Amino acid sequence: MHVDPLLVALIPTVFVAGFVDAIAGGGGLITVPAYLLAGIPPTFLLGTNKCVSTIGTMASTARYILGRRMVWPVVMVGIPCTLVGAAFGAHTVALLPQEYVRTVIFVALPIAAGLTLAPRPKHISAHLVTWRSPRLWWSVPIIGLSIGWYDGFFGPGTGSFLILAFYGLTHLPLLNAAAVGRLFNLASNAAALVTFILHGKVLYTLALPLALAGIAGQYCGSHLAIRRGDRLVRGMLMAVCAMLLLFLIWRPV
Repeated sequence: MHVDPLLVALIPTVFVAGFVDAIAGGGGLITVPAYLLAGIPPTFLLGTNKCVSTIGTMASTARYILGRRMVWPVVMVGIPCTLVGAAFGAHTVALLPQEYVRTVIFVALPIAAGLTLAPRPKHISAHLVTWRSPRLWWSVPIIGLSIGWYDGFFGPGTGSFLILAFYGLTHLPLLNAAAVGRLFNLASNAAALVTFILHGKVLYTLALPLALAGIAGQYCGSHLAIRRGDRLVRGMLMAVCAMLLLFLIWRPV
């Protein structure tokens, strides 16, 4: 029986990426360079990666839902705003050089990461958002529109930015912020995947087997996050933020 060496080489990479992605976002920072090094044609790389990540994200999202970590008011208000923001971001690509966004990230990311690493001030307590929470109605639309715009315009690190924003602005506990971020990512990934499928840009013979590794990694990551709590998410988030900065240096936009 012939076993594709490319598939064998990518399976552990996709597992690790799914594991990291389920906890802190940023799995694409691992898989995209790996696909490039494996020689996958650039025209099929993004579509194949999106297929693998979308299927895998379903596993971690389901695990967070079953673990009762999802904050549904945030989801219901935020996802429509995110989709609108992503649509505007996609249209902005033709108008604004991506180098501008890259420069902003270099400045903003270390600040955001530092604020997350620092202890939360005593007068700001982590809490779950309800329909009566004022922050639901001002912070969540801002997060959805802005990060949705970023995802449609540029993309890398979107999951990590969602966690940082929900923790910093909406004051969700980090674990709940990770859970909500997974569902937001699933919605945006699915929308993008439909476009790639319609344009025939998915290598299914590679994507479907790798998706199994992605499911395993995403499930294990979300399961461990639920067991270990905010401390694990915070540590992994710092690592992903560092990866994002290295990614931006390695791959000029």
